[in-house]
Amino acid sequence: MRNKGLVFRYIGIFARKFRSFQETWLLPWWGSGGMSAAPIWALDTVVLIVKLCSTLTMAVVRIIIPPAMKSLYGETVLITGAGQGLGRELAIQFAELGATVICWDIDARRNDAVVNHIRSKDGECFAFTIDVTVREQVSALAARMRRQLSDVSMVVSNAGTFSCSPITSYRPDAIAKLIEINLMAHFWIIQAFLPHMIERRHGHIVAINSSAGLLPCADMVPYCAAKFGLRGLMDSMSEELRLSTWTKNIYTTSVYLATMSTGLYQPSSHRFKSWYSEITAKEAARIIIAGIRKNHKEISIPSFMKWLIVINNVLPYRIRIIFTDFFNFGHRGWFSFC
Repeated sequence: MRNKGLVFRYIGIFARKFRSFQETWLLPWWGSGGMSAAPIWALDTVVLIVKLCSTLTMAVVRIIIPPAMKSLYGETVLITGAGQGLGRELAIQFAELGATVICWDIDARRNDAVVNHIRSKDGECFAFTIDVTVREQVSALAARMRRQLSDVSMVVSNAGTFSCSPITSYRPDAIAKLIEINLMAHFWIIQAFLPHMIERRHGHIVAINSSAGLLPCADMVPYCAAKFGLRGLMDSMSEELRLSTWTKNIYTTSVYLATMSTGLYQPSSHRFKSWYSEITAKEAARIIIAGIRKNHKEISIPSFMKWLIVINNVLPYRIRIIFTDFFNFGHRGWFSFC
């Protein structure tokens, strides 16, 4: 991994020096006429072809030789919303792989129960009670942890809440709370931990999103808005890191998760339950950790969901909603048309 980072670093240095050479010497020498951009166009086209060929080659190689999973032994992993459901299972499985786990949750009793369970199996775990929607609490606790424990090398931003009602029935404070937990809290956590990851050139930020961040859903407008916003946050942050710190081993992972059998969501009513039904939190955690260990940028559960939604979004609106109504057998849209 270190040699690979050095190679990419030198490639980046060479690319920046070459671009400076183009702008300082090549363009003035060529002239300022209509063909003045021809050298840059020609050379950038060559770079484009080389990048495409190398990417396709690497994709084929990775199919033949899957990437090895990175070790999590000795990593310090922070998990928000660790007191129950997916957060609890992630904490337990990370600890089983040798990571030091830090559990954040607003419910102290449930959070302490997770820590006691992990410690009973000789895992290293710490619990902190916190409301992640309060920026001051997040920044203060992050600074305290750096002084008393160690730097966090991986953040799994999992805390969230769910509500299902027509948009007109939501109280303003309920909408604000949904946005704060499902979107704004991710900002505060990233701002608290990402700068130190960049300084140490080592880190991984994971955001637990939802299928509602990929496809609009009726009766879930504030929730969908927050999850779509989280998708934009992670994609934009990944691009920012790629352009400024892409040689420093800072990884991002967005997890798009369908319904789990935790009791928080309504039972699924789609037509193809035999292909995919609700998944347990334990199995979802296993899939997510496997993807994190391979540094996957996106994890979709079930795996085919992301591609189906991408294809669906390419279709014209009227065709899209016809297929959506067909897929959701019990949906009230079955009785409606475009």
